[in-house]
Amino acid sequence: MSVLRCLLFLPTLLFLGSCAKDDEPVPAPVYLLDQRWVLTELEGQSPTSQSSSAIPDLVLNSVGSTNNGRAFCNQYGGKYTLAPGSPQLGFSIQASTYATCAGQDAETRYLTLLPTVARYVISNRHLSLYDAQHAEPLLVFKAE
Repeated sequence: MSVLRCLLFLPTLLFLGSCAKDDEPVPAPVYLLDQRWVLTELEGQSPTSQSSSAIPDLVLNSVGSTNNGRAFCNQYGGKYTLAPGSPQLGFSIQASTYATCAGQDAETRYLTLLPTVARYVISNRHLSLYDAQHAEPLLVFKAE
Protein backbone atom coordinates (compact mmCIF):
# COMPACT_ATOMS: atom_id res chain seq x y z
CA MET A 1 0.00 0.00 0.00
CA SER A 2 2.81 2.45 0.81
CA VAL A 3 4.43 1.81 -2.58
CA LEU A 4 1.15 2.69 -4.27
CA ARG A 5 0.89 5.93 -2.27
CA CYS A 6 4.44 6.86 -3.25
CA LEU A 7 3.69 6.22 -6.91
CA LEU A 8 0.58 8.41 -6.73
CA PHE A 9 2.32 11.13 -4.72
CA LEU A 10 5.40 11.38 -6.97
CA PRO A 11 3.59 12.74 -10.09
CA THR A 12 1.85 15.33 -7.91
CA LEU A 13 5.19 16.53 -6.57
CA LEU A 14 6.66 16.68 -10.06
CA PHE A 15 3.68 18.64 -11.35
CA LEU A 16 3.72 21.17 -8.53
CA GLY A 17 7.48 21.53 -8.67
CA SER A 18 7.37 22.39 -12.35
CA CYS A 19 4.94 25.29 -11.90
CA ALA A 20 6.55 28.70 -12.36
CA LYS A 21 5.39 31.84 -10.65
CA ASP A 22 4.03 34.46 -13.04
CA ASP A 23 5.40 37.34 -11.02
CA GLU A 24 9.03 36.22 -11.12
CA PRO A 25 11.07 38.55 -13.33
CA VAL A 26 12.81 36.96 -16.26
CA PRO A 27 16.29 38.41 -16.77
CA ALA A 28 17.22 40.04 -20.05
CA PRO A 29 19.28 37.91 -22.39
CA VAL A 30 22.89 38.20 -21.26
CA TYR A 31 24.03 38.87 -24.80
CA LEU A 32 21.85 42.00 -25.06
CA LEU A 33 23.44 43.78 -22.11
CA ASP A 34 27.06 44.89 -21.70
CA GLN A 35 27.66 44.19 -25.38
CA ARG A 36 28.99 46.71 -27.90
CA TRP A 37 26.54 46.94 -30.80
CA VAL A 38 27.75 48.68 -33.99
CA LEU A 39 25.17 50.24 -36.31
CA THR A 40 24.79 48.49 -39.68
CA GLU A 41 21.48 50.02 -40.84
CA LEU A 42 19.71 53.30 -40.22
CA GLU A 43 16.16 53.10 -41.61
CA GLY A 44 17.24 50.49 -44.15
CA GLN A 45 20.38 52.32 -45.31
CA SER A 46 24.02 51.72 -44.53
CA PRO A 47 25.37 54.26 -42.03
CA THR A 48 28.40 54.78 -44.29
CA SER A 49 26.05 56.09 -46.99
CA GLN A 50 24.70 58.59 -44.43
CA SER A 51 28.03 60.03 -43.37
CA SER A 52 31.78 59.68 -43.65
CA SER A 53 32.05 60.23 -39.89
CA ALA A 54 32.33 57.56 -37.19
CA ILE A 55 29.88 54.65 -37.27
CA PRO A 56 27.54 54.78 -34.25
CA ASP A 57 27.57 52.16 -31.55
CA LEU A 58 25.40 51.34 -28.55
CA VAL A 59 25.98 49.66 -25.18
CA LEU A 60 23.14 48.73 -22.82
CA ASN A 61 24.72 48.60 -19.37
CA SER A 62 23.40 45.93 -17.01
CA VAL A 63 23.97 48.18 -13.98
CA GLY A 64 21.68 51.18 -13.62
CA SER A 65 19.70 50.60 -16.85
CA THR A 66 21.84 53.17 -18.65
CA ASN A 67 22.97 53.16 -22.25
CA ASN A 68 25.83 54.94 -23.94
CA GLY A 69 27.69 55.05 -27.20
CA ARG A 70 29.12 57.13 -29.96
CA ALA A 71 26.87 58.63 -32.61
CA PHE A 72 28.22 59.92 -35.93
CA CYS A 73 29.92 62.91 -34.26
CA ASN A 74 29.38 62.83 -30.49
CA GLN A 75 29.26 60.66 -27.42
CA TYR A 76 25.72 60.11 -26.14
CA GLY A 77 23.92 58.42 -23.30
CA GLY A 78 20.64 58.00 -21.51
CA LYS A 79 18.46 55.39 -19.86
CA TYR A 80 16.65 52.38 -21.21
CA THR A 81 13.73 50.28 -19.98
CA LEU A 82 13.48 46.58 -20.58
CA ALA A 83 10.29 44.63 -19.86
CA PRO A 84 11.25 41.32 -18.22
CA GLY A 85 10.33 38.29 -20.29
CA SER A 86 9.26 40.27 -23.35
CA PRO A 87 10.90 41.96 -26.33
CA GLN A 88 9.82 45.42 -25.13
CA LEU A 89 12.64 47.95 -25.02
CA GLY A 90 12.51 51.71 -24.70
CA PHE A 91 15.01 54.55 -24.55
CA SER A 92 14.89 57.95 -22.91
CA ILE A 93 15.76 61.09 -24.82
CA GLN A 94 19.53 60.91 -25.25
CA ALA A 95 22.01 63.50 -24.01
CA SER A 96 25.08 64.11 -26.14
CA THR A 97 28.17 66.23 -26.51
CA TYR A 98 27.98 69.09 -29.01
CA ALA A 99 30.72 68.71 -31.63
CA THR A 100 29.68 69.31 -35.22
CA CYS A 101 30.74 67.22 -38.18
CA ALA A 102 29.73 66.22 -41.70
CA GLY A 103 27.40 63.56 -40.29
CA GLN A 104 25.33 65.95 -38.20
CA ASP A 105 22.04 65.28 -40.03
CA ALA A 106 22.48 61.50 -39.73
CA GLU A 107 23.37 61.87 -36.05
CA THR A 108 20.30 63.97 -35.35
CA ARG A 109 18.13 61.33 -37.06
CA TYR A 110 19.82 58.49 -35.13
CA LEU A 111 19.36 60.21 -31.76
CA THR A 112 15.75 61.06 -32.65
CA LEU A 113 14.96 57.43 -33.54
CA LEU A 114 16.29 55.87 -30.32
CA PRO A 115 13.47 57.20 -28.07
CA THR A 116 10.87 55.85 -30.53
CA VAL A 117 12.06 52.25 -30.09
CA ALA A 118 9.40 49.93 -28.64
CA ARG A 119 10.83 46.44 -29.11
CA TYR A 120 13.89 44.48 -30.16
CA VAL A 121 14.82 41.24 -31.89
CA ILE A 122 18.21 39.54 -31.71
CA SER A 123 19.10 37.12 -34.49
CA ASN A 124 22.49 35.93 -35.75
CA ARG A 125 24.36 38.47 -33.60
CA HIS A 126 22.25 41.32 -35.02
CA LEU A 127 20.09 43.57 -32.83
CA SER A 128 17.09 45.04 -34.66
CA LEU A 129 15.18 47.89 -33.03
CA TYR A 130 11.57 48.58 -34.02
CA ASP A 131 9.03 51.25 -33.24
CA ALA A 132 5.39 50.37 -32.52
CA GLN A 133 4.11 51.21 -36.01
CA HIS A 134 6.43 49.59 -38.54
CA ALA A 135 7.32 46.03 -39.49
CA GLU A 136 10.77 47.07 -40.71
CA PRO A 137 13.49 47.88 -38.16
CA LEU A 138 14.48 51.49 -37.55
CA LEU A 139 18.01 50.55 -36.53
CA VAL A 140 20.06 47.39 -36.95
CA PHE A 141 23.29 46.73 -35.04
CA LYS A 142 25.86 43.95 -35.14
CA ALA A 143 27.54 42.57 -32.02
CA GLU A 144 31.24 43.40 -31.81
